[in-house]
Amino acid sequence: MRSFAKRFVGFVVLATLGISLISCKGDTAPNKGTSSRPSEPTTDPGKPRESVEDPKKTIVAKVNGVPISVDELVREMNTIAPQYVKPGQKTDPPTDEKIRKEALDRLIYRELAVQEAKRQGMKAPKGAVAEELKKIKAEMKTEDAFRQNLAKSGITEEELKRQIERNILVEMIAEKEIFGKVKLKPDAARNTFAMTLAVQNREDEWVEGLKKAARIEISPGPPAKGIRRTD
Repeated sequence: MRSFAKRFVGFVVLATLGISLISCKGDTAPNKGTSSRPSEPTTDPGKPRESVEDPKKTIVAKVNGVPISVDELVREMNTIAPQYVKPGQKTDPPTDEKIRKEALDRLIYRELAVQEAKRQGMKAPKGAVAEELKKIKAEMKTEDAFRQNLAKSGITEEELKRQIERNILVEMIAEKEIFGKVKLKPDAARNTFAMTLAVQNREDEWVEGLKKAARIEISPGPPAKGIRRTD
C-alpha cells in the first residue's frame, strides 16, 4: 500500500458516504442485494407490535468506549464486497463472514487511528473537509443529485463531513507513524517490493501496538447481514 492504510484511506473518502452516494448511482456500494435494514414485522391486532432495532444504535464493537454500529459495519461490508463477489453473484455464509470480519477490522483500525491522531493533537487542515466535499459534489454533477443520494444513503451532510474529517486524520497519522518511519537503504528504496514489504511490516507493528494499548470489545451475536444489491 502505501499499504492497507493508504489503500484504505483513499478508498474511504468517497466511500462511507461515497460508497452510498456512488452506489446510489447504480451500484450500491457493493454487492447489491438485500437491504441492510430489518424488514418491518407484520402486526397482529391481538399482539403487541414487535420493536425493530435501529442499526445506527445497535453496537457491534467498542474501541476505548467509542461504539461501532451495525449501520457502520454494513456500510463497510458493502464497500468491501465487490472484492469478493461479482455483480449478480450470490454470496454464501463463509464469504459473508469473511467480508464481515474484514469490515470490522477496518472499522477498528480506523477508530484506533483517529483516536491516536487526536491524542497527538492532529487536526484536519483548514479547508480540507470543504475541498473533499466539493470533489464529492462534483462527482454527483448537481446539488439536487447530491441531496437525493444523501437521502438514499441514510446520512446527513454533517455526518458526511465528519467522515471526511476522520479519513483525513487517518491519512495524517498513517503518513507520520507508518510511511514516515520506514527506513530503507538507498538501493532497497528503489525496489518497489522491498518498499511495500517494509511499509506493511511497519504498519503491522504500529497497529499491533495500538491494539495492545486499547480496550476493544466485540459484541457477541450472529454475523451482520446486509450486503445490498441493485442489479
